[in-house]
Amino acid sequence: MNSRTALLRETATWTDTVDLGLCMFIYGVCNEYQFDYVSGSDFVNFMNLKPTARDVSVRPKENLRVCYMVLAVSQTIRPRERGRLWVEEFLKRCGISKTYYDKHRSDVCAQGATDENRKFRKDIDKAVENARLLGFTP
Repeated sequence: MNSRTALLRETATWTDTVDLGLCMFIYGVCNEYQFDYVSGSDFVNFMNLKPTARDVSVRPKENLRVCYMVLAVSQTIRPRERGRLWVEEFLKRCGISKTYYDKHRSDVCAQGATDENRKFRKDIDKAVENARLLGFTP
C-alpha cells in the first residue's frame, strides 16, 4: 500500500469523503439494484470506505452501472486527488478492476446505450444534482 492510499484510509476513519446527503440520494437509486440490499447507514459507511455491519456486494451484471456511479460521485469529491484515491479504493471494495473502470466508466453515456442504461444515467445525474442544489456537494 502506498503512502497516499494509507493516508486516505486513515482520514476516512474520521471524516466522510462522500457527503451524507449525496450518499442518501445515490442509495435511493442503487440499493437493491446495483448493490444487494443494505441499510442506509451501512451504505453511507460503504461509500466512505468505512467498515459495515454486513458486506456490500455488487449485483451480477451491474459493474457497468457501478462504474458510472463511481465516476459521477468522484467528480463531487474535493480535492480532486482525494477523489482519484477514493475511486481506486472503492473499486477494490466492489471487486472491479481499475482497467475495467477506465474502459467502461462512460459506457452508459454512449450513443448505443440501452434504455435502461440511459435511465440509470439520468437517475444518477439527478441524484448528484439534487445533492448539489441542497448544498451537499460543490
